[in-house]
This record gives sequence, C-alpha cells and structure tokens, in this order.
Amino acid sequence: MVYFYESKSSELDEGHYIITGKDRFENDLLIKYGFRELGLVWFHADKYSSGHVYLKLLPHEKSVDDVQGEVLQDCLQLCKSMSIQGNKLDQCSIIATPWHNLRKSKSMKPGEVSFKSTKSCKKFTCHERNQKILNRLQKTRVELIDAEPLMQQAKKDKDGEALVQIVEVHREKLIEEEKMRKHEKKMKKKSPT
Repeated sequence: MVYFYESKSSELDEGHYIITGKDRFENDLLIKYGFRELGLVWFHADKYSSGHVYLKLLPHEKSVDDVQGEVLQDCLQLCKSMSIQGNKLDQCSIIATPWHNLRKSKSMKPGEVSFKSTKSCKKFTCHERNQKILNRLQKTRVELIDAEPLMQQAKKDKDGEALVQIVEVHREKLIEEEKMRKHEKKMKKKSPT
C-alpha cells in the first residue's frame, strides 16, 4: 500500500503530493521503482527509525529549496509523526535529499538506505508535533492498494505523472474502497468466530 497526501500552499493554486509507504517493504518499493523524472525528494528522521516521506516536486521546482514553507512543514510534520522516537521529542532533525541520491544495496535490510553523496542532503528541524497539520493531511489521504505493478509500469514508461494521475482520476473510488476495507475489518473484529 502506498499513501498519497495532498499539501497546498496558500501562495500556490497547485497542490503537492506527499507519498509514503505503509511499512518498510513499501518504502523499499518506492526506492526500487523511483526514477529521476518523478521529481521526488525523500525525507527521514535523522538518527531515528521513521517512515520514508516523499514530496513530489512541481514542474517549476528543481529542489527542496524551491518548495513553499507550508508544504515543507507538512513533510516535516508527517515524517516526525511516523517516527516513534522522534515524535516524542520537542524537536527532531529531518534529512531531505533527492530520490536519485538514495543508495540501496542488496545487503541492506528493508527500509534501510544510504546516500551516494552527503553533500546533496539537507537537514531541517521539525519542532513540536502539530496535530492540526496532521489532521488536515489525514483528510486528504488516498490509499493505493497493490501499487507495485503501477509503479513498475510508470518507471518503464518514464512517466513521472502516472501515479498522480491515477490518484486524481480515481480519488473518490479509492477513498470509498478504503472506507469499505475499514468497515469490513471492523465488522470482523465484532463478529464472533
């Protein structure tokens, strides 16, 4: 499962997509099927276990330096909230680097990465947890089930917009399917076996 969140700056009409994997295995898929044309920036809590958070840059943005502060803050808050240790701290350092700077070797465990160059890494400080931001992002979340074949095809076609287009076109259907899965799971817990 891959999650898509929408982040909008008050200064721009166009929204950004923030992408995360459900767990370390999906995080590995996002690394495996990433490619330069996707325009992704990777975020991770520094020195702590955390989720991998990817920001899809807009066409006019070349790096994280071009991203509006509100959108950047959304990424930092989401990343901090996905770190058990980092989330408990008053402030947490978050590393950001372009996807193409990530290095994954076969000897690494799922979710582990290193960098091709530390010069391409930037450090940000995420201060206390902002539940208002996290609630707003949660309301925009869309879950993409079995995303691997879609990611594989997008990489093969070098189509940096393929996944975003699927989410945009099928947003309502994907949200409804997620609600049904949650309802079914809830009913299974309630019913005696």
